[in-house]
Parts: sequence; structure tokens; C-alpha cells
Amino acid sequence: EYEGMKSFIRRSDLSRDRAEQRPERFSVGDHVDVRVTNVDSKSRRLGLSIKAREIAEEKEAVEQYGSSDSGASLGDILGAALKGDNE
Repeated sequence: EYEGMKSFIRRSDLSRDRAEQRPERFSVGDHVDVRVTNVDSKSRRLGLSIKAREIAEEKEAVEQYGSSDSGASLGDILGAALKGDNE
């Protein structure tokens, strides 16, 4: 509960991996890293998602890894790996 608002995570939003979408992994009151997916001020409920946070973190990592700051592109790395396999 956050400032009088109830929060919930749907089963499908517990993880990207279906095998990890088990509610019994968690207890009421557990602290978890989530992304807010919905705010319903009328019913005073927050929709939360662990899955959305995982996807956003992965996307951010891919963007950072593929940035010019990293020094290599994914194509460079895969190309080198494939070239090594063919030799």
C-alpha cells in the first residue's frame, strides 16, 4: 500500500519467464523492483509489473551495448564469432 493506494501485480506480470510466474514465490509485503503500469485514481489502485521492468532493463542494456560508446556493434561481435566458427 502506498499513501492509501492498493497495489497489485497480475500473475502474467510476475516475470518474463512463464516458469517464474508463480505467485507462491512472493508474500504480501515483500519488497520487489517493479514498473508502474497503471494508476487508477478512481479506485486508488496501482498496477505494477516485474515483467515490464525486466523488459525495460533489457532494452536499456541493448541500447547501451549497441551505442557508439561501447566501441563495437553487435554485428561486429557476431561477425567475429561466426568467422571464428567457420575457420
